[in-house]
Amino acid sequence: MVVSDPSSRGLFRWLLCLLAIAVVSGCATTEFVKLRRKPHNPLVERLHSTRFGDLAPSERTNLYLSRSGYDGPAELQPMLYHCANQLRAAWEHDALYALAELRYIGARSVARHDAQLAGELYLDASQAAWFYFMTPDPSGRIPDPTEVQHREAAELYNGSCESLLRVIKAAGPYELGQSLLMPLSHRRIILDIPYPNSTIHPENLAEFEFVSDFKLTNLRNHHRSPGLGVPLVAYRRQPQQPHAIEEYYTEQMGFAATALLRFAPPGTTQHQTPISTFADAMASTYGFNLPANPAVIQLQLFDPRETDGVVIQNSLVPLQTDLSTPLARALSNPDLKLLDTWAFFRPDHARAIEGLYMVQPYDPDRIPVLMVHGIWSSPMTWMEMFNDLQADPEIRRRYQFWFYLYPTGEPLPFAAANLRQELANVRMAVDPQRQNDKLDQMVMVGHSMGGLIAHLMTIESGNRLWDSVSPVPFHHIQAPQEHKAEMQRVFYFHRNPSVARIVTIASPYDGSRYSNAFTRWLSGSLVWLPNRTMQLTRLLSDYNESVWSDRVLTPRTSLDSLTRESAILQLIQDTPVPLDVPHHNVVGVRKGKSPDQWTDGVVNFRSAHLEDVDSEVIIRAGHSQIQRHPDTIAEVRRVLIEHLHELNQTRSLPLFSIR
Repeated sequence: MVVSDPSSRGLFRWLLCLLAIAVVSGCATTEFVKLRRKPHNPLVERLHSTRFGDLAPSERTNLYLSRSGYDGPAELQPMLYHCANQLRAAWEHDALYALAELRYIGARSVARHDAQLAGELYLDASQAAWFYFMTPDPSGRIPDPTEVQHREAAELYNGSCESLLRVIKAAGPYELGQSLLMPLSHRRIILDIPYPNSTIHPENLAEFEFVSDFKLTNLRNHHRSPGLGVPLVAYRRQPQQPHAIEEYYTEQMGFAATALLRFAPPGTTQHQTPISTFADAMASTYGFNLPANPAVIQLQLFDPRETDGVVIQNSLVPLQTDLSTPLARALSNPDLKLLDTWAFFRPDHARAIEGLYMVQPYDPDRIPVLMVHGIWSSPMTWMEMFNDLQADPEIRRRYQFWFYLYPTGEPLPFAAANLRQELANVRMAVDPQRQNDKLDQMVMVGHSMGGLIAHLMTIESGNRLWDSVSPVPFHHIQAPQEHKAEMQRVFYFHRNPSVARIVTIASPYDGSRYSNAFTRWLSGSLVWLPNRTMQLTRLLSDYNESVWSDRVLTPRTSLDSLTRESAILQLIQDTPVPLDVPHHNVVGVRKGKSPDQWTDGVVNFRSAHLEDVDSEVIIRAGHSQIQRHPDTIAEVRRVLIEHLHELNQTRSLPLFSIR
């Protein structure tokens, strides 16, 4: 076939590109979060509506009004006045609930034309609902917001708090950490972080979004818990003088937080009359006056990774939390989505975002779990596993998760060399004296080619890799010093002592059937390597006196690295992981009647199966889905827990032998 027209040549190249996608698309990523048309608000969905579309009191509130003798018109002001008077006579949950709900409805009714008044009413609704949970029942027990009989009151408190924060945010630029002065009642809202840490700290807080604005998609599990508070996606403020480690933080780092409005107990100096608040003084018909000393209210922020409860009246009350949505939102980076394709075809362009990424601030007290994706993929491929692992309280407390993002079209030795350099740079940034033992307890988890990279972090190359790609001794190479230094970095390496355990998932130890002459030719025609990589591979070819067909030993792209004859694959096969580094292997099987025919669709069983490993499990899943499969996630969780147990046992051993 002869193609002479430039446009025809372009079409032909794109046809080949589409063919390559059909062949290798086993590791494409997915979108996990979408913006809702309207925020999710269970309170509004539950309340009645009038024929004009306004909210009306619920059946619970109407029953209370009837039971307590209210016989006035169906208007907010007299109903509020009635509830307030009832509370003066008898402090009870139904009265507090009705008062909070009526205040919320009032706020919604005025929000369109008076946002300041709506904000004051939302604040008062939050206060009444908070008092509901501060008031013990006849047995002396504080209401539990997760129980069915109190869930509506929790929705009322949470909805009122969130609505107030929305009013504040819509009024102008507002960042978490700033104190607020209510414009009409002059009540102050100050920030309080009961348990500050490296993630939630006054100096770290900036903009925020509401979890209720987003809908999770393509995730099996949504890890959230009912309780009190407003789940947020909080974004980290960029410091004026950033630490060196922040080079590895994702841009506009987001994390889960729960916001809570805390009010002083009724009857204290701040609330001499518990119900004498602005909402009740907004009309002369109420007959109340504003407090002489406006109350100070606390806006408390909690990190749900470390705290799942709040103390109210000496009782621990559950927080409402959402761990999944902030994670999905924080990883919704357009650059990461583009990397799936461009990191294979244009690794020269993908170099701009290559590197080690931390989705949460570095914590010296947590063990790193480093996750490495495969060909035609990105860290987004780990979303399902990361989402489920972080839901485990013990794993969340003891581990931090890092991700290596690399151009998957680049040859395997170069990708591994770049990761070694990244890990060395991170160690120099946070622990130059190598005194933090947590960094020497790292667990690596790699999918597909990422598993081979994990393996390479644990072994020594010696002269074997160089000797297999060039008959010329390294010291005889005549090349610019910069090129020689780069070749030495790629072809001569030591094991990384920080890697204490690895998990390999569907990794082609014996090559992949998709890495054949055609696919390697196709990738060689379509993949643009970085200039430095191209120069080194050409230099090696010039010194290699073998025929052209033998030069596959010098990989040009990642697919070349996965042929059975490739030098780097031979090195991996001949060099098992050291005995002091536990190796756990996961093999995928999607089809095949016998072990000789088993395959995950990309890697066959004989290529992924290993004999000399500490454990191996077979998962019924295809190559692109195995890292998301519940059984694979359960196995990685088991390995991480086992790692903790073994570390604990090591620490419990005597320092000196006893004879």
